Amino acid sequence: MSHSSVHAAPTSSARRDVVKFLVCLAMVLIGGLGSYIVQTNAGTLQVQTLSIPGPNGQKISADLYKPVNATEDHQVPMVVVTPGFQRTKETQVSNSLELARRGMATLVVDPYNQGESTSQAPGSKESALIPAIDYVTKTSAFNYVDQDRIGITGHSAGGSQVRSAASHYGKLEKDALKKAADPSSPGGTEVTAQERSHAESLNKIRSAYISGWLRNLDDKSFKNIHSNLGLGYARFDEGGYRNVRGDGDLRDAPEAISFVNSGLPEDQKVSSVRTDSPYGDPGDRTYRIANNDRTIHPFQPMSPAAVGGLMDFFTTTLDWHTDVSSGNQTWFVKEAFNLISLVGGLVMLLPLSRLLLRIPALHSAAQPVPAPQARQTGAGKVIFWGTLAVSAAVACVTFIPLSNATEFVFPDATHSINTWFFPARMVNGVLLWSLFNGLFGLALFFGTHWLHGRRRGASAATWGLRIGRRELGKTLLLGFLLVTCFYVVLSVIYGLFHSDFRFLVVAARPLSARWFWVSLMYIVLLFVFFFSNSLRVNGSMRVAGQKKWVSYLLAALANSVGLAAIFVIQYVTFFATGTVFWTDDWLYVNMLQSVLPMMVILPLFNRAFFTITGRVWLGPIVTVSIFALMALGGSVIYVPLPH
Repeated sequence: MSHSSVHAAPTSSARRDVVKFLVCLAMVLIGGLGSYIVQTNAGTLQVQTLSIPGPNGQKISADLYKPVNATEDHQVPMVVVTPGFQRTKETQVSNSLELARRGMATLVVDPYNQGESTSQAPGSKESALIPAIDYVTKTSAFNYVDQDRIGITGHSAGGSQVRSAASHYGKLEKDALKKAADPSSPGGTEVTAQERSHAESLNKIRSAYISGWLRNLDDKSFKNIHSNLGLGYARFDEGGYRNVRGDGDLRDAPEAISFVNSGLPEDQKVSSVRTDSPYGDPGDRTYRIANNDRTIHPFQPMSPAAVGGLMDFFTTTLDWHTDVSSGNQTWFVKEAFNLISLVGGLVMLLPLSRLLLRIPALHSAAQPVPAPQARQTGAGKVIFWGTLAVSAAVACVTFIPLSNATEFVFPDATHSINTWFFPARMVNGVLLWSLFNGLFGLALFFGTHWLHGRRRGASAATWGLRIGRRELGKTLLLGFLLVTCFYVVLSVIYGLFHSDFRFLVVAARPLSARWFWVSLMYIVLLFVFFFSNSLRVNGSMRVAGQKKWVSYLLAALANSVGLAAIFVIQYVTFFATGTVFWTDDWLYVNMLQSVLPMMVILPLFNRAFFTITGRVWLGPIVTVSIFALMALGGSVIYVPLPH
């Protein structure tokens, strides 16, 4: 039988597909329920989402972790938490959940332009922390919170916002004391107890922990702060090259020295820092501690040691007793349950597609699966492996230049200007990369076909490319139904358990109108890459006699090794020299943490959908929709505020 003949599509009984679908749904439910049990600490915490009003019509989305025993008669401290750039509130679950498990109320916010928070008004530089803190301290909604024990913390850019917020409230106190010392004040030049009490009441921040941020910290940065301060910085932070000494070692870092000295009297100031050792007194808000966490920047919120250091800081400086040790952590169990939901939610699409294809109106969206191509020999083998090597190399060398090209192609989003024209700043880099590499992949595919494949009988029919308009319409409808089902199940799980589908920074979040409309413009261009991948994986990488697992592994590696090489170059250079290979572009490299897993999974689903439909179309239709929504939902986006 020639390689151009067709085989019947693999058969699977409806009963078997129903069982598989129900197993996947059970995984989703188990993951959601398990996540709920962990994040509520087996019922001792209440978790809910709040919408906090900000200036100029802005809104801040926040998750509140409230101990059930916190009441007006039993008040507890509160810590307000914020993630960094390109992250949402869910990525701070390690700190948020662990603080709440120790009996402190926790409010974790989405920064402006991220998650479900709105964009900022044009020209505004205020962080979402300020309105969130004011909401806690100036409304009656938080009568269970001890207003004298308020803390704040944030990672990366969130750490910078924490310093700014502490300075903002410290300046209110400082200005009030200066006014109280004016001769025209009620107490004259002497500050009365009442005036001092009023001034101190304006500074709501008793303790602030700056995580993952050291840049530009100096004496001036801390002059207005009257709060206990903690500093957590990764010893191997990729952004350390921007620091005064060019690394992440806090012991002799001028920034860390200024940090510690900001709480010490002149005769006790230091010229070097004892890391992980406290200075000052939490009672008078001069406590300082600098933790040099032995990890890298993106892993800091996931480091048990770093999380433990933050726990110790707040229990000490907010004067809060807990029997839960800093090493007793369960947040990663919640992440494991979320992963179970994510896997179940994605895999359920496969048996569901087979079930939907049994509907007579959709049946013709599938056809018998074309036979795989014969094993490559001689020149064909050279072309095959050479094509894989070239495409991987091009993927590697084009990512950073094309990411930087967004400054010229999408100038508004790149410069944080609200726009409806491709407003997702960091995703735009992936968009340009995928468009170029998708077109390049198509050129390679059809070029090698013209040179070699056509002589061996390859054609649109053997690739599963040929499709009529009616069948294409049914395939689009099938893809729409699958994506809709995925997000309906996700929304139900979120509604029941306040839990989405995620693992660390790879996440599918409930769909909102904003993300839906924005995703449409991205899906159209991203489809080129997803379609190119499906065509190559199923048209040139299905080889007769090849073991299934080998075929899937080869497809996954072919689609991801180019981007993986960027990580290898970045971190081999970093650990060899102390400075990352890509310095100013290191945030683009970090973004690959969420992109690379998707690149591994993509060809697997493209192959799986091909074996179900016998065509290359359904896979990219489904995967590009979910990928775009996942990427955008966890990104930074600058869209105009609603009028």
